[in-house]
Amino acid sequence: MTSTNNPLNKHAIKTHKDYLGDLIGGSLMIKESQIVAELLLKKPSQEEWLDAIVNRNILQKRSDATAKRNAATIKKRIEDLPDEYLEQVAFGSTELSTQLMFAATLINSTLLADFMRNVVLDAKRMFRESLDVGDWESYWEDRCRLFPDLANMSDASTYKISQVAFKAIADGGYIETTRNKKLQNVYLLPEVRQLLLSIDREDIIAAMELI
Repeated sequence: MTSTNNPLNKHAIKTHKDYLGDLIGGSLMIKESQIVAELLLKKPSQEEWLDAIVNRNILQKRSDATAKRNAATIKKRIEDLPDEYLEQVAFGSTELSTQLMFAATLINSTLLADFMRNVVLDAKRMFRESLDVGDWESYWEDRCRLFPDLANMSDASTYKISQVAFKAIADGGYIETTRNKKLQNVYLLPEVRQLLLSIDREDIIAAMELI
């Protein structure tokens, strides 16, 4: 497997937490991401952020805790991206928003990006019809050798990470469902390619094009 020293990966990874990112926080959450992106474009203060997420409940969640947790996860994935990126997430088509949020999730979680570049790409090159749980399990074991602290995570956390990873891949269109994990082709939109090039993330393009 390709190591984290992949020349495409110009963004240094120092700890297992940096490598994992906030993948455990949830999948792509497209509708919620569009709402959060629009809010972030307004450059809200902390008070304005909490008012929108909790008091006005713009994400329409049943509890304050869920609203804050989902909003925080999305914010971590996109807050450092340029306004043009946020605008496309907020106001673009569903397909565009989906691809951009998948890209943002890969930027946030190099663990998932490497899984796409290595395991998913290899499966496609071998003309496999689907992924399986074993693909992730062997990949996780490999990553634990690179970042031993990953092996210290609880079984519940590692299980949730695997579930979220496959859900994100399914939401991104790369597998048909999380149940059958049947591989599908995804064609990167020109707008997505251009935005990723503009922020020097050719490594993410490679993780999404899988060719």
